[in-house]
Amino acid sequence: MLAEIAEHLDRWMIDENVRAVDEGLLRLRRCTIRVLGQSALLEARLPVDLAATQDVDVRADYEDAVRRRFAELLAARGLELDPLAHEIWMPSETRYTVAFRGKLVQLMLAEPEAILVSKALKAPAKNRALMTEYLAIGPTDRFWELAKKYAVDLEAFA
Repeated sequence: MLAEIAEHLDRWMIDENVRAVDEGLLRLRRCTIRVLGQSALLEARLPVDLAATQDVDVRADYEDAVRRRFAELLAARGLELDPLAHEIWMPSETRYTVAFRGKLVQLMLAEPEAILVSKALKAPAKNRALMTEYLAIGPTDRFWELAKKYAVDLEAFA
């Protein structure tokens, strides 16, 4: 669903840039939107029971007009752009996969393993059920690597 929203945003930006050129205004610049947190986990379709969330956590380099339009597009789908997403801690080596690449918008999803390490490290009580289920299905080597590096107390989820 987020890729579809990004596609709509890309088309809107293209239209706005055509209008800007016609009116002698500055054009909107390309942007990258990185999705973090539960929304990225939902998009990744992990084989765990994830609670649906209305908050969409992103880090992006977009202009304010683009941020506002993105928020409107999310709201039309019953979602909300989280204004506190900048406070989310993510491992410095988090990898991102491209979910959508348009002419002006690139949408990327944080890797599930990094999100899960972030959740386990920063909010273990809140994420106990999720982490217990994830550990039961057998984490990836990438998860073990990050969990070890950041000293995540996995015994707390046993």
